[in-house]
Amino acid sequence: MSTPMVGGLTDDELAAALRARAAAGEPHVLVIANKFSARMLTAATASPAAWSDLGVGDIGPGALKALEAAAKQQQVQWIETSESDVGEVDHVASGPVIRAVPAQMRAWCKERDKITGTSGRHGEVDTATRFEVASLASWRCQFDGCGEDLRHHFVPGATGNYSYFAHIVASSADGPRGDKVKSPLLANAPSNIMLMCDKCHRLIDRVAPKRYSADYLNEMRQRNVDEVRRLLNTLRYPAAQMLVIGGNIEGQSFAFDERIAEEAMWLRQLRTGGVRAEWFARNGPHLGASNSDGYWLSLFQLLKNDRPRLAGLLDGTVYGGAPRPPLAVFPVHGTSVLVLSGRLIGDSSSAHIFQFHRDQVSGQRGGQWTWPEAEPVPANDKFKVQVHRHANGGEAEACLRINLTAAVPASDLPAHLFSDGKHEVPTIEITVDSPSHRVMGHPADLDLFGRAVDQALQKLQDEWRVSKVHLVLIAPVSACCRVGQKMQARHHAEFILYERKPCTTPGARGEFAKTIAISPTEVTLLSTGESLSIS
Repeated sequence: MSTPMVGGLTDDELAAALRARAAAGEPHVLVIANKFSARMLTAATASPAAWSDLGVGDIGPGALKALEAAAKQQQVQWIETSESDVGEVDHVASGPVIRAVPAQMRAWCKERDKITGTSGRHGEVDTATRFEVASLASWRCQFDGCGEDLRHHFVPGATGNYSYFAHIVASSADGPRGDKVKSPLLANAPSNIMLMCDKCHRLIDRVAPKRYSADYLNEMRQRNVDEVRRLLNTLRYPAAQMLVIGGNIEGQSFAFDERIAEEAMWLRQLRTGGVRAEWFARNGPHLGASNSDGYWLSLFQLLKNDRPRLAGLLDGTVYGGAPRPPLAVFPVHGTSVLVLSGRLIGDSSSAHIFQFHRDQVSGQRGGQWTWPEAEPVPANDKFKVQVHRHANGGEAEACLRINLTAAVPASDLPAHLFSDGKHEVPTIEITVDSPSHRVMGHPADLDLFGRAVDQALQKLQDEWRVSKVHLVLIAPVSACCRVGQKMQARHHAEFILYERKPCTTPGARGEFAKTIAISPTEVTLLSTGESLSIS
């Protein structure tokens, strides 16, 4: 006995396979059929030992035409079985075998259509049930991964829409997933009926009924109903403009999936409103050394092009002067670009910053843009502000160190900031007890960190009144943006940003080097002196 195929063939696939087998010298066909599905075997002769399995398939117009042509040559044999899974039937031990004729095969197809249709043995699905099923599905196919829009089949005067209602437990006991007790009880129950396009309906009933059990389809239906309800409920959320600050970082490309990001927005009770994401500072994959002159020269040109568009998003001119929607900011870029982006966006409650969690398990809703579920609420003093050296009065420069993802030793700082075991300028540090890339794990973390930055800036600018701040920042992407947001458009000092140089020595750390300067009115590329207005 040959091994049955587990999968199934569509009508077109089955017709093509029958023709191919016939052309290869196997014109004889053995059909093993119950009331709703059929399995084909082919052979060069009608010998019981010679059959090779073709598989379970949907006998539609194409396959029926091929079978009728073979039947006219007396090359089709037929076995009727009461087994629900025709793929498990032993054709050698089964019987009786009859010689099939076209009329008999057409009659079988007609009866099969009744059993797998909406009415079955226990009456038609009524109008109220059809409406409830279609409404729960939002008039789209409920099969996983399909979602075909079937609304045009339900307009007034449309015909043929009854076939789009697929029973989970068949309305006929001898149908797919049929049950002598449940079939009559559930024939008109909305919870037992799924809205499906013709292709998916045929798949579960005729092509591969073995693969789709009642339990499997019940779970599929419930997932769909829950998802449709959730999606429709998001219409109540305010629309937000998705802004992606994304680029290649040190040779690692950045792939952004708008669908996953939108799911993360839903969890924050925001929606996109159907508007595509805007990008800022999207550098190419060939750019990665964040403190090389070539990188910054190219990136600065990119900023010149992107800055007007971002300004339009922020002041509403992109929307014709209408009030702009809130921003949903998705940042993954170099530290300096993220700080600058935050400065341009500003410290506004209408900007929602999302944190990328690189260790987050993929596959969950919102992917790596959602907050970890098990993260505890942080303590109010999680972010510590420590003064390493106070201002002595009259000093114009100071250093702000922010160490969140790693504890960078002061000895790693440039010599004009730290040398001979002491800080050369007044210095403040913001840190946590256990620096880690997971430090931003709870929605409250950004607020608490923002307060710590406010506290540090208040001392730097209001108490010490320095005009220049050297910023050495080792922090998650959302924290980098938050620092930039805290740089108010007026009355702030000039900030000199630093990033590590790439180091080719294994295990060694590159030196910190200046990248850009951000003043109240412009950003300057320090390697060339070129500037760009941001006022």
